[in-house]
Amino acid sequence: MAETAVELGCETVQIFSRSPRGGKAKALDPHDVVRMREIFQRHDIYPLVVHVPYFLNLASSDHEKRAYSVEVMVEDLKRTETLGGRYLVTHIGHKDRDEVPDSPDALARVLESLEEILSRYSGPVKILLENTAGQGQEIGSRFESIAALLANLPRARVGTCFDTCHAFAQGYDLSEPSAVEKVLKQFDAIIGLNTLGAIHLNDSKGDFGSRIDRHQHIGQGKIGLEGFRALINSPLLPPDIPGILETPVDSPDDDKKNVETVKRLRTV
Repeated sequence: MAETAVELGCETVQIFSRSPRGGKAKALDPHDVVRMREIFQRHDIYPLVVHVPYFLNLASSDHEKRAYSVEVMVEDLKRTETLGGRYLVTHIGHKDRDEVPDSPDALARVLESLEEILSRYSGPVKILLENTAGQGQEIGSRFESIAALLANLPRARVGTCFDTCHAFAQGYDLSEPSAVEKVLKQFDAIIGLNTLGAIHLNDSKGDFGSRIDRHQHIGQGKIGLEGFRALINSPLLPPDIPGILETPVDSPDDDKKNVETVKRLRTV
């Protein structure tokens, strides 16, 4: 992975430390970890961001499922620390079918899960809560919901990850410069841009406000190049914030093309 990151010209990296689909995590090979960290240091690739598996649901009303999600996340925090990672990104969860979107009960279960996780892990890795598209039973698509969680959590240990495709699909317009500025100021007023640890740079196959979570290559979706240019160069964002590409791989050179596109849009 680290060698591939160098080939692609990456300046930061996000990985899964285990299969994102489930199953027991394979033990980390100490030799591989040392080699990876050496490569990152030599090529100034920083920070390493880890994403939790997709099956986690911190909002589940099923006690066993939620307990398992907590267990996996605690384990992933420890694995991230071993890898030298700075952040662990997580989706917030899914509500029960009979609950309204972002219901107080669902958010309360997420908060309880996160509090337990923090009580069981005291290391340096910071948790980042990722906004969702609001697709299906997803919660956490509205800035207000994320703010409600952060209000009850230590800011030094829990922050945010902003996903452009998810935000656009939920109804936060990022398709042109004035809209980008408006959304960032809205995020700052409700959540705080100082909570941002990373940004997921993904164009959207779905229309604005469609709540469809379908990522697209940078500049080839409904957000478009000018939206990304405005976001990447916004003076409102924290300096040196890592931008992570979660774009499709339709051909072998797609990752490199997306990395190069983002770099071309950057004015500094």
